[in-house]
Amino acid sequence: MYCHRQIRGKATLAILLLVASFNVHAQKLYPISLDEFILNTDEINLSVSEIFDARKDNKSLGVVQTGLNNRPRFAVFEKPGMTEIEDLLKTSGLYSPDRGLAIRFTVLKISEYTTIFTETGKAEVSIDFFIRYDNLYYYITSVFSSAEPVGIGVTYKQAENLVNTFEDALVIFSKQKHEPKPDLAFTKEELSDPYLVLREPLSMPILTDKRIKDGYFASYEEFINNQPSISIDCKVKSTSPLTVKCGDVVTEVPNLYGYARDNKLYILYHEEFHELMKRNDTFYFNGPSKISSGSSDGFSEAYSGSGGLVAPFIGSRRRPSDLYMLDMATGTARNITGF
Repeated sequence: MYCHRQIRGKATLAILLLVASFNVHAQKLYPISLDEFILNTDEINLSVSEIFDARKDNKSLGVVQTGLNNRPRFAVFEKPGMTEIEDLLKTSGLYSPDRGLAIRFTVLKISEYTTIFTETGKAEVSIDFFIRYDNLYYYITSVFSSAEPVGIGVTYKQAENLVNTFEDALVIFSKQKHEPKPDLAFTKEELSDPYLVLREPLSMPILTDKRIKDGYFASYEEFINNQPSISIDCKVKSTSPLTVKCGDVVTEVPNLYGYARDNKLYILYHEEFHELMKRNDTFYFNGPSKISSGSSDGFSEAYSGSGGLVAPFIGSRRRPSDLYMLDMATGTARNITGF
């Protein structure tokens, strides 16, 4: 009897493996090409000579939703590896094999959430910058950038979304003052290691300061340094790119990361602000589940007219949520309970 059970068990396992294999092969990928795009180089003052792919998951760019039934599909570049990024840099005149910087991608991904009436998309990049000397790569700095276009047909905008986010990261780097760090030199093999971490969370003021400064963080760098550059009295609006209204002045802030009020922190994620909960050397928040809420076209404020605290929001209906954890080394949020 044991022998029959063993044979039956093996047969069942073989069938399950066959079905799983069929589902994997039957699942169509969503190819993304950057061939039709060119970077706006007006505010970029660098060139690139080498590209390292140090993403922990470099098999896809993320999951998009297609068709009337919003069927999930893995998004991938049409060309292998980082060829799409390299060709984009060459087309834009930013590639120099001899005198350029080395860039290392630790994050390059897109994500989407859908409701009956709206769709939200998000692109995120986290890049480490290096200068090469005598076969070693000296670390300069890291930059995180993200973008959230809204509207119908978000999936078809994801290629442009990736390009804009990458461009923003290069602009952010170009506007900063930089000096290589002589004590942080790496080999080519080390830069390909996805577990090499260059940002040190335990030294970040946002984790070490006893008091969080009120205001909006216009970038991830402002967030980790506890240095908001926008007054908390300003208002935000869910346009693409996102805008901030301070008095009569309206400014585009494509990399708005979140805000702080009364020693509480909130992160902007898929058009909504979510309160951050500090645990040890990182933060957690309850974010969108498989389906997100709708969005609002009106401005929102940190305080209601009666003076009570109302977290700024873009989209306010309650809905099921998943638990997310911030990766402080890159700036991205990772869903640790959802799919």
